[in-house]
Amino acid sequence: MTDVSTAVPSGLMALVQIARVHGIHLAADRLAQDLGGDREPSLPGLARLAEANGLVARKARLRWRHLSGLGRALPLLLRLKDGRAMVLTELRADARPAVAVLRDPVSLEGALVCVDEMRLADVWAGEALFLKRRHHLNDEETAFGFHWLFRQVLREKRIFRAVGLSAVMLGIFALAPPLIYRIIVDKVLVHQRLSTLAVLVGTIGFFLVFDTAFGYLKRHLIARGTARIDARLSLYIVDRLLGLPIDFFERNSTGAVTHRLAQVWRVRQFLTGRLFGTLLDTVTLLVLIPAMVALDPLLSLWVLGLGALMFLIVALYIRPLGRAHRRVVEAEVRKQAFLVEAIHGMRTIKALALERRKKVEWDVRVAEAVRASTAFQELSNQPQTLLQPLEKAIYAGSLCFGSYVAITSGEPVYAGTLVAFAMIASRATAPIVQLASLLQEMQEIRGAVSEISLVVDHPAEEGRGRRGLRPEMRGSIEFVDVSFRYPGAASPALDGVSMTIRPGSIVGIMGRSGSGKTTVTRLLQGLYAQYGGLIRIDGVELREYDLEHLRSSMGVVLQDNFLFHGTIRDTIAAARPDAGPEEIVRAARLAGAEEFIERLPRGYETMIEEGSANLSGGQRQRLAIARALLSDPPILLFDEATSALDPDSEAIVNANLKRIAQGRTLVVISHRLASLVDCDQILVFERGRLCDAGPHEALLERSEIYRHLWFQQNRHLDARVPS
Repeated sequence: MTDVSTAVPSGLMALVQIARVHGIHLAADRLAQDLGGDREPSLPGLARLAEANGLVARKARLRWRHLSGLGRALPLLLRLKDGRAMVLTELRADARPAVAVLRDPVSLEGALVCVDEMRLADVWAGEALFLKRRHHLNDEETAFGFHWLFRQVLREKRIFRAVGLSAVMLGIFALAPPLIYRIIVDKVLVHQRLSTLAVLVGTIGFFLVFDTAFGYLKRHLIARGTARIDARLSLYIVDRLLGLPIDFFERNSTGAVTHRLAQVWRVRQFLTGRLFGTLLDTVTLLVLIPAMVALDPLLSLWVLGLGALMFLIVALYIRPLGRAHRRVVEAEVRKQAFLVEAIHGMRTIKALALERRKKVEWDVRVAEAVRASTAFQELSNQPQTLLQPLEKAIYAGSLCFGSYVAITSGEPVYAGTLVAFAMIASRATAPIVQLASLLQEMQEIRGAVSEISLVVDHPAEEGRGRRGLRPEMRGSIEFVDVSFRYPGAASPALDGVSMTIRPGSIVGIMGRSGSGKTTVTRLLQGLYAQYGGLIRIDGVELREYDLEHLRSSMGVVLQDNFLFHGTIRDTIAAARPDAGPEEIVRAARLAGAEEFIERLPRGYETMIEEGSANLSGGQRQRLAIARALLSDPPILLFDEATSALDPDSEAIVNANLKRIAQGRTLVVISHRLASLVDCDQILVFERGRLCDAGPHEALLERSEIYRHLWFQQNRHLDARVPS
């Protein structure tokens, strides 16, 4: 078989080729990135990648005789003994001898190899992976709600089936103590039989041991099942959060988003704890109710009648409780949003001495939350007050009513039977009470699910998950009659903009605030897809690109950059964790960051505190520039990137601008026109329109907007236009 060395594992190449047969086009380099390395993936790893990319994958262990019956299941991925993967395209059973036709996925020629049974057995142990296109929604594509959550629980059906069996056994064991006490009271005490008592004590001990063992097993299995559900929930929530469009985060406060997402753990706890526990306890009714009826049918009607009355009381309070809980949620969201905003803006609060005002505003929000919560608690206290005497009436009423019936009927009274019935009725009441209160709690959980849905069911940004084009970029940018309006805005941010940026050029963009400069960079990053006209990069329309490939091919430095917690080395290498020390130092030198890094006690190993509190604004900005440069992007966007720099740092960056731009297209947005003088072309924007374009000297002569801003910033120069 062909042995071709390649940077991409054969398993990934095989997955790509089989997916293409099913009409799904995958990129091997992106799969390798998702895999996190260039090692050969395991079959379970390949199956997970396939499932995440629109395929259904099933692992199997086959023999030669199975291959002839596969038919339409081909092509099939075979895992060889040496770890490599091959693609089985067909089995020619009519040949003598029969041969399997294999394709080496890493072979450049895509040559086919025919092997017989013996030769295949030498290299293949039977491991295979079936792949086909998925034509139904998976969990990630299904809307969030109780249905989705129940599906997560059902995925652990093997564990919870065992838990259900444990619950049935516990229900059976629950019958033992009352029946034993019945015998003790009616037989042992009456006839003074110590030998019978010793046997019953041994029986109680036996049931106690097994009851303890099954109780431990049930809790152990529930802990394992809930841990796996928690892991899937965490992955699901973060995946949905990362897929949301940027305007979602701009229109929703951080506090509101975090509060809503925090509700998911409350919902999970309700499902796997409260709900599941109640359902398991309800299973015991299948044993306890027949036992009650067998002991005394009349008393059983008394117990079941009180249980139905409890359900009716709860049903009457369900809707009022739901409305009251919605008011509690709204108040809590406002309170949480205010708190997170205050924490993020603490520097401003201190600088403007706003502590007293913010405390008053906080007191108002706390008062609203307390009033809503108190009203809800007061309302929920009413059904609980009505249910409590009914619950006690089941036990006490069984004894009293049973005694009355026994006395008036003239039948002999068996105290043990009466006590046993009361015990069983009390045990049967617990699931009934839990079911009643469960209906009440469902209103709270329904509100929590609605809050979570506002985040996770929000439409993902357009293009996410689409397997678009991934060509190597050169840096040519073209806008053709591009118009764009932000959601809810009265006027367009861009209005009929047409321009061309040559690859490898340095282009400046200037204009007054609100002229559309930043919108240009946002559209280039694919943050908004609802624009009119065409945006082409290297001749390819922007919306045809794979979003991840598009953004990883651009370096972006904003006016206010966020640095993650970690060392300076980690911060610069955020987009390229495998970068070597020399590459990191070079990027820092180009950004003008090396001089202050070397003065730090631990240099590149200095930890950046949360919020970059131990760095100045200029230092943060230079690290952000170094971070963008490290990945060597073909397109680099500077959106007011030097605005926070001191004059010395800005001079260093501007001096390195030619070196920074070498081999890439550089787009610089700046209010400081002096930093745009050396640009190959300067674009002048005004109210969303491109008014003029050209080099500095030409614009100084013919553009009134540019000339006005230039001499406004450089008052020491002669404002007269050169003749």
